[in-house]
Amino acid sequence: MSIHHPLRRRSLLAGATAAAALGATAACGDDAPAGTADDPVEISFEWWGDDARAEVTKQAVDLFMQKNKGVKVQTNFADYPAYWEGLTGRMASRDLPDVFQMDYPRLRQFGANGMLLPLDGVVATDDFRDGVLDTAKLDGQLLAVPVGSNMFGLIYRPDWFEEHGITPPEAGYTWEDYGNLITQTTTALGEGKWGGSDWASSYLLMELWLRQQGGAFYAEDAASLAFTKDQLVEWWSSSAALVSSGAMPPPGVAAEATAPGVAGGVMATELRWDTAMSGYWESVAESGGTLALAPPPSADPANLALHLRPSVQFVIGANSEAPKESAKLIEFLLSDPEAAAILGTNRGIPSTKTGLDSVEIDEASQVVLDYEATVEQYLIEAPVVPPAAAGAIEAKFTEIYGQVQYGEMTPAQAADLFFTEAETLFASEQ
Repeated sequence: MSIHHPLRRRSLLAGATAAAALGATAACGDDAPAGTADDPVEISFEWWGDDARAEVTKQAVDLFMQKNKGVKVQTNFADYPAYWEGLTGRMASRDLPDVFQMDYPRLRQFGANGMLLPLDGVVATDDFRDGVLDTAKLDGQLLAVPVGSNMFGLIYRPDWFEEHGITPPEAGYTWEDYGNLITQTTTALGEGKWGGSDWASSYLLMELWLRQQGGAFYAEDAASLAFTKDQLVEWWSSSAALVSSGAMPPPGVAAEATAPGVAGGVMATELRWDTAMSGYWESVAESGGTLALAPPPSADPANLALHLRPSVQFVIGANSEAPKESAKLIEFLLSDPEAAAILGTNRGIPSTKTGLDSVEIDEASQVVLDYEATVEQYLIEAPVVPPAAAGAIEAKFTEIYGQVQYGEMTPAQAADLFFTEAETLFASEQ
């Protein structure tokens, strides 16, 4: 579990309101006394992740403290569910860490409630790669900075394709083309393996499909859905023929089959964020296989609707009494060459130019970088920051589609239910 440590801090600002109002001044330098090695300013830093992430993060933080003797950093981490359970519970008392790791879909939940310190003029942004800050803003304010970035791609097994004489897809292929590719590959691979999994279960893929047609999943004010019931019925019906034909795994085995996916040697293709490649690489290589990336299918060959998405973000709590030191820690982790080299690509492809120049790019990350260079021409503006209710809405999307998969509801009945549930969830956030 994520545990909050009470910290003795040198009080730079009094209260969350003052922190938000004066954060930029504090970060740019003020007359408040700085910490010393004997009497350091103490800040807290928390993140989610596994032991490997914790090890490299603590190494980078230790380096920061070596180079900044007047700052002491208390670190904590937890797995994803425990991390968010702890932070959500601490929102009411405004007892958030000075610096903490943010998941993009939760940015509005924290930012719209005044829980995050605006970072314009607080954290230097001149070193960030083009486009990566687009998803860090809410209502025009910079509330987060991305640590790494990724975009959608089709992860696939080129060794299987070559073995069976299957041509990999190229930019501009349609969802129907992808369905045909899945059918061809499933037939070639034989029992127990599939060309791909049921895309209709993913709200993220539906969002991609909508944006390829000029639409969106959420309205611009993030207060409602931006698509129709007919569009949802169409999406939830789009893969039915592939499932019934056996080209995709049936619902009874889909959960078991898709959990290991491409990494487990049971799927030839998988539509995912491209940096998932790094997590798959070793297990596939150990079995003698190879991995590659191709663009996702599109409803419009001229519009793949790709955008850079933050893998994770760093934010500063509005309650922080040490915004200057908190900003300094963030800048160091993202733009100090030694720190960037330590962190590597653990949180995705580095979002800063210095970070990207400093890390050792492994084979998997190089494949990701090469892929992103080939689709750069297709990048469009990022979608609106998801609503505070996004987590619950997206869980309902998956839950209700499950009833379609098992024949308990028709797509039309399920769409009616989803819209009713979403309306209730939106209302609960007002």
